[in-house]
Amino acid sequence: MRHSVLFVRLFSVVVLMIIMTALLTTGIYNFFARTAFTNIKENELRPKAYALSRVIEGYQNDELDLSGMLKSFTVEQASENLLGAYLVIVDANGGTFFTSGQLDHLGYKDSMVESARMVLEQGEMFTSQFPAFKHTSMVGVGVPVMMNDQVAGAVLMALPLQEALVSMLSLNWALVLSLMLSLPVMAIIEYYVVGRVVNPLRQMTGVASKMASGDFSQRADTSQRGEVGELGSALNYLSQELSLTISTLTLERNRLKQTINGLSEGIVAVDRLSRITHINPAIEKLFQTAPSDEQDERLRVISDENIWNDFHQVVTTGEPIQRPLELPDRILMINISPLHDEIGEIAGAVGQFTDITESERLERTRRDYVANVSHEMRTPLTAMRALVEPLSEGMVSDEETRKRYYAIMMRETMRLSRLIDDLMELSRLQSGSLLLSAQLVNLQEVFDEIEVKYEPVAEDRGVTFHQDASLGEVPEVLSNPDRVEQVLVILLDNAMKYTPEGGSVHLSATWDQDKVIISVADTGIGIDPADQPYVFDRFYKVDKAHSGLGSGLGLSIASELLRMMGEEIKLTSVPGEGSIFSFTLKRS
Repeated sequence: MRHSVLFVRLFSVVVLMIIMTALLTTGIYNFFARTAFTNIKENELRPKAYALSRVIEGYQNDELDLSGMLKSFTVEQASENLLGAYLVIVDANGGTFFTSGQLDHLGYKDSMVESARMVLEQGEMFTSQFPAFKHTSMVGVGVPVMMNDQVAGAVLMALPLQEALVSMLSLNWALVLSLMLSLPVMAIIEYYVVGRVVNPLRQMTGVASKMASGDFSQRADTSQRGEVGELGSALNYLSQELSLTISTLTLERNRLKQTINGLSEGIVAVDRLSRITHINPAIEKLFQTAPSDEQDERLRVISDENIWNDFHQVVTTGEPIQRPLELPDRILMINISPLHDEIGEIAGAVGQFTDITESERLERTRRDYVANVSHEMRTPLTAMRALVEPLSEGMVSDEETRKRYYAIMMRETMRLSRLIDDLMELSRLQSGSLLLSAQLVNLQEVFDEIEVKYEPVAEDRGVTFHQDASLGEVPEVLSNPDRVEQVLVILLDNAMKYTPEGGSVHLSATWDQDKVIISVADTGIGIDPADQPYVFDRFYKVDKAHSGLGSGLGLSIASELLRMMGEEIKLTSVPGEGSIFSFTLKRS
């Protein structure tokens, strides 16, 4: 406890107050005691002075010689021994008739004689009224000697103040001794009293420190009465409320953190100095964060310095920023907004990074879809209009020409019908409204039908079509036979279209314990690597110059059919050498 700053201060203050009280008491006592003892001595000397004046007055009434009286031993002895004071007597003219013998030795004779002469003019006088006494430590009383109502002389009795204060000094020593004896006792009492005040406060300090470190189970001592006990109760109430508040805040923080971490959007929060305070896992996936030797932590998270310049601008200006960011493999939308504290000052900023690659791709697909549908429909409609107008106006009179026009119109109508059928088929597939039932499929029968159907087509195009000899041994699969044949027709149609005369189309199959892999290979124009990721998109055509060869929906339909059956399709192609389309089927 002796190391407690509060204890030392309280103890020191109380000790200082006790000492100051003792000193002030002694000083005030001495100041007033001097005046009191002066008054006491004056009251003692006054009746003696009047008694002596009456004695002198009696001598005068008896017509005794005043000089003879002064020479008498009795009066001389009375002035110094019996009266206990120094005596000065003057006549009516101020002449000195008697002075105590020791006044010359003390050096007070002249001042006392001068003071006695003042009594002749002013009557009764006391110490404070004598100017000469102000510069000496004397106490005196002066009274006039009357004769027939006339002042016949004056008597001045005085004694040194030191002699008057001898008894007062004894009282002073007694007072000082009592103070010296009481100080240790008071110090001991003070030590225990201050300790009883400080100890609960120190205990509360320890409780407060543990609360600051997060331990809200601590409780202060409330057994003390008065303000100290009330302080302990208040501290316990504060601990309880803080514990509840922090628990609530922690729960809300964890909920918010889990929510932010669960977002697919990347989140980055910074303080007013643009230092990172929080990131969620999605930001690492969006920017593919990897270990780096970069000193700046921010650049280890996002290596684009321009993004951090945007954060700095938002923190500085308070204006939000929204802009797209194109990465090599994706497109992000950046939204950076300022964060404000409780007084409205900017405390930082939070950035939201949203991957809009899919939405941009879908938007682009939508635009392309509309454009492609319009284009594909416009071509046959334009051709038919060009034929219908001359027929309707009677401009074609030759029967052979009319038949040729009608044949072209029929072909374009069928083409438009196939386009609409393909669009409806693709829409049903992508909407999931088409139900596909699975059953055991004998692929050998499918391949036989395909061979019968495409050998004449290949012969007409000048293309060699052949099937691998192992197709006769292909095991059964669990799938939909009509849709398997539809996929094969789409792939073979594409292979025939894009294989020049003299080329070849080859149908083969391989299998393992789980799957059968069917491949359609051609020696056509091949597909550029830049186009290969998009060949299964709607209306996508590799050879734009041969756009009339198809609608661009066949591979999309094949891909959707296989996806709905839980199968996969892939492409292997070399420009100028040909392409191989392969798809899987589950074995039974």
